[in-house]
Amino acid sequence: MKNIAMRCGVSVATVSKVLNEKDEDVSDLTRELVKKTSKEMGYVMNALARSMKTKNTKTLGIMMPDIKNAFYTDICRGAEDMAMKNGYSLFLCNTDDKIEKEIHYLEKLMEKQVDGIIIIASMERNTKMEEIQKMNVPFAVLNNNTHYPGWSVQVMADNENGMRQAVNHLASLGHRRIFYLSGETILPFNADRLKGYKEGLADWSIPYDEHLLGSTEFSLEAAKCYFKLHGLPEGVTAVCTGNDLMALGVLQWAYEAGLRIPEDLSLVGYDDSILARVTSPKLTSIHQQSYRSGELLVEELLKQIEGQKEPKTVYLNSSLMKRESTGPVPR
Repeated sequence: MKNIAMRCGVSVATVSKVLNEKDEDVSDLTRELVKKTSKEMGYVMNALARSMKTKNTKTLGIMMPDIKNAFYTDICRGAEDMAMKNGYSLFLCNTDDKIEKEIHYLEKLMEKQVDGIIIIASMERNTKMEEIQKMNVPFAVLNNNTHYPGWSVQVMADNENGMRQAVNHLASLGHRRIFYLSGETILPFNADRLKGYKEGLADWSIPYDEHLLGSTEFSLEAAKCYFKLHGLPEGVTAVCTGNDLMALGVLQWAYEAGLRIPEDLSLVGYDDSILARVTSPKLTSIHQQSYRSGELLVEELLKQIEGQKEPKTVYLNSSLMKRESTGPVPR
């Protein structure tokens, strides 16, 4: 900064004001000269030195279970865009759905002195490991799927009503034998979706049949293998899945089994990711506002960082997106 000041013929204090964007009392001409000169000289702000003075690193961390899953990618984009809009950078950590990897990254993020952390929980949980973690920064969670104490913000999707809408849609088309292929997890959102599935059946006075419930991993390969191994129970005319990746697995299995979607079998996914709009046929799915979830996680977390102390919960509605993969019950 001394070299920039010498070249521009101004004080070091003036250069500091411009580079730290606290230059209200600096003329436009001087401001532009300092910025131009600093760029020519290759000046880079020392973020560590600045954070020691301001106690703020302008960085956030986000824990992502599986970056290959388009649902999580949409959340990350929403979070990144909101962080950048507010002058923050976002560190992405992919946990591969492993609790030990998640906790490792949490510790590393706190070592880096990020200002806040967003936790989208991995499928694998360990209550004892989580409860002893001491968070020294505000943190936000999605769907409250963790046992970490002292969260500042949680964003909750309406998983129960989302699955209820899926079943109601299929029942309105005449389907009465509706299979639900759930994800294999103990996380609360999975229990909420099962509850919504049962409520949707009850809305149409359809008896719940445990033989029409299956579970596997949240992946294309797992869903395809499930039906290759077990087939469809007798009389089933429609399938709901735990996410869009699983629905793609059902699509592939159905094609190889000689079943037409939706003429022979109707199919509903969950998440309404980009995958739902590029399949053939296009996938009916439950929209979860994933991008908006990412925005809200950052938006509300920044309020906590800036001094809001009361924990806050934000609820987001789910909605049915009707496309080509559902139709009337086959004759």
